[in-house]
Amino acid sequence: MTFSTEAPEQKLIVSSNAPDQILLTTPWRDRFISQSHQLFFSSSLFFAIVSIGLTLLVFLRVVIFNFEIIHGFGLMFGVFTNAFIGFLITVIPRYATSYEIEPKIYVPIWALYQIAILIGLFIDPVVGKIGIVVVTFYICKVFYLNIMDGYFTSKKESFILTGILVFGAVLLLVETIIGKTISYLIFWSYLIPLVFVVAQKMIPAFYSSNTGESPWQKPKYFLEASLVIFVALGISIEFEFVIAQKIVSLFALSFFSYFIFNLNVYKKTPPIVAILVVAFVWFWIGILVLFVESVFEIQGLRFSLHIMALGFVLNLLIGFGSRVILGHSVPPQRITADKLTIALFGLVQFIVITRIVSSLLFMGNSLLFNVLLYLSSILWICLFIIWGLRYGKTLLRL
Repeated sequence: MTFSTEAPEQKLIVSSNAPDQILLTTPWRDRFISQSHQLFFSSSLFFAIVSIGLTLLVFLRVVIFNFEIIHGFGLMFGVFTNAFIGFLITVIPRYATSYEIEPKIYVPIWALYQIAILIGLFIDPVVGKIGIVVVTFYICKVFYLNIMDGYFTSKKESFILTGILVFGAVLLLVETIIGKTISYLIFWSYLIPLVFVVAQKMIPAFYSSNTGESPWQKPKYFLEASLVIFVALGISIEFEFVIAQKIVSLFALSFFSYFIFNLNVYKKTPPIVAILVVAFVWFWIGILVLFVESVFEIQGLRFSLHIMALGFVLNLLIGFGSRVILGHSVPPQRITADKLTIALFGLVQFIVITRIVSSLLFMGNSLLFNVLLYLSSILWICLFIIWGLRYGKTLLRL
């Protein structure tokens, strides 16, 4: 932190991503762009409401949109990837002990990414997807150069995260070229690995710092094996290789059960940590349900996909998001969950359960199916509106 005296007032000049420093006498625009997560989280929040809002209107037949674009593309790239890119711009330099990525680099990336999402959703999906691919490749170039300049000798996780982003961009490019949706492949082989690699590192670290207990030491090639399993799952599910899916899902259940049951993260902790641990529980349930779906060849409802998307990814988005906003707030705030945030954590679990029950009712030809389907969508929208009201002032630096 450096100080410079300029008559007639004193200014505090800080680096863009420093959470413990205060920007004074600074225009709002400069405050808002000073930290990458503020830009990308705000956009993710916006698209979370827009995407599911339009999905609900499509369900109600009020508007006509391409459901795969609004729901699949909108959520995977407009909501989840958007938020995690903002997170990675902050943490990858820390993983690699490298220089901070400056606003002059990430602000154009952010702007172009949002433009591409908007084009993909509302104007031309092909142009929008190509835009996302190009921007993602550039983001990965920035990450690669940043990692290479880092002092930390162990850079494996940083390279893996960058590689997953590249792989996701390649899959999206392939989808664009062939003109056929491969959303299941992208979900299982790109989005889930991206979130999982972050989670398996950060959650045990947060738990350990809170409890003082040493985290479980994972096997040497744990990450590499995980990625192979995720890609195999994506391929077998997307192309309906029934026998292969049964074999891979059994292997995945065994492998990730070993991981989940050996994690030393299950003692009582504050809600800001517990919500992240709950996400791991949903992850294991999702893998278990995937195995059951594979064995009994239940493909249509995609129980496991919704459990992973809502139980695992959404929990982490809200949990990580709340923690990051508090931890990087200016002025600093305690990293703790207030009563409203705890209620939002509970609402996430209710949304997951509601979506699961709606699918079960569909199997039973119940008229309540649509009611619960609409309810889960409305609750999602309410979740992000309330979350935005709770953290919007801090996030937007108002």
